[in-house]
Amino acid sequence: MASVRATSERPEDRPYRWWVLAAAMTAQTTAAVSTQGIGVLGGFIQADFGLTNAGVGALAGVLNVAPVLGLLFVGAWLDQAGERLVIGTGAFVMGLSMAATGLVTGLAGLLVCLLFVGVGYSTAQPGGSKAVFHWFAPRERGLAMGLRQAGLPLGGVMAAALFPGIANDLGWRSAFLAGAGVVLAGGALFCLVYHSPNREGRAALPVGSSDFIPMRSHARALLALPAFRLAAFAGVVLITLQTIALMFLALYYRDSLGMPLTLGAVHLLLMQLAGAAGRIVLAALSDRIARGRTVMVAATAVGCLTGLVAVGLVPAIDPDPVLLYAASAWLGFFGFGWYGPWVAWITEISPHERLGTTLGIAMAINQIAIVVTPIVFGALVDAAGGYRLPGAVLMGVIAMYLGYASLVAPRVSRS
Repeated sequence: MASVRATSERPEDRPYRWWVLAAAMTAQTTAAVSTQGIGVLGGFIQADFGLTNAGVGALAGVLNVAPVLGLLFVGAWLDQAGERLVIGTGAFVMGLSMAATGLVTGLAGLLVCLLFVGVGYSTAQPGGSKAVFHWFAPRERGLAMGLRQAGLPLGGVMAAALFPGIANDLGWRSAFLAGAGVVLAGGALFCLVYHSPNREGRAALPVGSSDFIPMRSHARALLALPAFRLAAFAGVVLITLQTIALMFLALYYRDSLGMPLTLGAVHLLLMQLAGAAGRIVLAALSDRIARGRTVMVAATAVGCLTGLVAVGLVPAIDPDPVLLYAASAWLGFFGFGWYGPWVAWITEISPHERLGTTLGIAMAINQIAIVVTPIVFGALVDAAGGYRLPGAVLMGVIAMYLGYASLVAPRVSRS
């Protein structure tokens, strides 16, 4: 009787799923050190090379340009090769590229290394999301996705806690070398812990079977779905805010208040901590309310608008340190917290056998915004001589999404 019960037990009922979640969260956290660290080190690199604000934005753009196409490839690769091989390979590429970044001396070499860091990072988001999806039932999936996605801002916390001191004492290149070790350790841990539920009785997707539906056709089918279009629009708008906040919050406080970059890094750390909490809390709430994914993502956009207003007004009206920290935390809670319920939303729109491909397409769309918007925002700051006009444009974009969501969401039947 026990053997029958064991073989019929579903993956989402096994305690091992929490080990899967811990391994996926660790891999995401350590991988995020590479991408989130650029926001912490951007000011140090800017001073070293004499970059403009647009140049600082270009650092993030180069780091994130490779995943635009890489995520499409990785999504299909995940559907055939599985999560362990894909995430392990990505961590290895990231670690080597970060180590090389710590050894180069010129700006051109730095940009090339950042490009390959982005290549490796393409595996982290869709791979970990797919792992969690397979091991958690819908009743827990939002919470599980939120916990795993909390790894990204926690990677930012790690970078904000670790990198400024190293950069001050030993230079920003040494910070990249330290980050390389962190990334490699997280990838190795995931490979040691994780196995697919396919290994225990689920039918594996045959190699080459995803080719029956070419990616281009699958992308067209997704874009024909109102729910996917709404989710994709939300992702582009909110990832734009998240990327700009990561790259420019410390520089904004420096330019508006004369705040040292090291203190600005503390605000980044607090913003990321609040974002990690937001990803967990908001995703868990999305499990418990009607149309939870759609409603919660829209609610985070409202929170982002109020956070931008606070970050814009507090330095001008009353730059009290407590108020500044509160504004940074509020912006982080919503500006990073949206991603947990958003990823759960995307996974539930997708056909299960094409989940990796769907995640790759959705995240590749986001990635275009990650590449373009920090460069555009930085150029606007340079042209306008400040942050007021670029901030107003950013708030206008978020308001456009909310208007679109109010029209489309009532017709979206599946959240």
